Amino acid sequence: MTQTPLVHADRVRTWLCDHALPLWSTAGIDPSGAGAWEALEHDGTPQRSRDKRLRVMPRQAFVFASAHMAGQGDYLALARDLFGFAMTRGFDPDTGHLAARLSPAGDILNAPHDLYDLAFMLLAAAALTEAGIDTSDALSRLKQSLNQLKAPRGWYEDAAHSLPRRQNPHMHLFEAATELFRVTGDPDWRAVADECLGLFAEVFLQPDGRVLEFYTRDWTPVTEGQAVEPGHMAEWVWLLDRYELATGQGAGAEAGIDADAMFGAAIAARDGAGLLPDSLLPASDSRRTWPQTELLKACLARRRQGKPELLHPDAVLAPMFAEYLETQVPGGWYDKRGLDGRLLSTDMPSSTFYHLHGACTAYLAAAED
Repeated sequence: MTQTPLVHADRVRTWLCDHALPLWSTAGIDPSGAGAWEALEHDGTPQRSRDKRLRVMPRQAFVFASAHMAGQGDYLALARDLFGFAMTRGFDPDTGHLAARLSPAGDILNAPHDLYDLAFMLLAAAALTEAGIDTSDALSRLKQSLNQLKAPRGWYEDAAHSLPRRQNPHMHLFEAATELFRVTGDPDWRAVADECLGLFAEVFLQPDGRVLEFYTRDWTPVTEGQAVEPGHMAEWVWLLDRYELATGQGAGAEAGIDADAMFGAAIAARDGAGLLPDSLLPASDSRRTWPQTELLKACLARRRQGKPELLHPDAVLAPMFAEYLETQVPGGWYDKRGLDGRLLSTDMPSSTFYHLHGACTAYLAAAED
């Protein structure tokens, strides 16, 4: 099938390599050695007095290790340092649990041993391993930490076995395990990915293409407080494609997964600007940056698979740039707007770079094919 060309590669490369990576590798990093700042102001200055989330450290480590592997700059030492900080300062010395929130100086404020945060530690380890860094000791500890959360099916959300059960941490554990299997070939990580895939096929994905977020202890969807986020529907399209690349096996019809229906439901959720709202259930009047990046990646995954272009990637990229990336500080972003286009965010969360770097790098790779 003839593919319509991708026309914004130069724009994407300039934003990412000339502006975003230099900005977030300097202004985005605490010079004291206490990891990455939680956010920058819209003028690019750090929010030095704000608490830090542990998850930002491995997310940024993943970004900078991935940038190194993509030939986007010399960021591997920074990636190693951020991951090292999380490994050495991120575990509570009394409980051994992974921290979630840190003080501005990097001291642990709470350590719930959250599955979501642990998934990103594993994802960072995968990227560093691929870049040639020895993470064997760290992976051994992280594997033990993950085993502490093992449930009869899936994994508990934290050490307290909090409810509701959540789709989102299992999605990111699927992502991390898929990448670890791709990089290391360790069958244990393939087994983790396959268990998450089974939950997705049999529990999370609904016949109409929606993905439900919250569940009871036995994986029954909750009736009160349920949510549907179209960004996650798009994200699963991308992650299923990554699984296929890593394993050489499809994750589609044989597992009962209709990714086409999920993608169709996601693109049907777009607003008049062609962008995704934060939530369909409950209906939201806002849209953050990250769902747009996942929609772009979903379009790129379908393009790689040779499927019909129901939505061209440039139809997502162009409004994403216009609404979120044309900022007063080159390489920054506006993180949240109303459906009417009003700017709602007041700063630039560091955690968003994980989404933007992944989308831009995927776009550049597709443009070169």
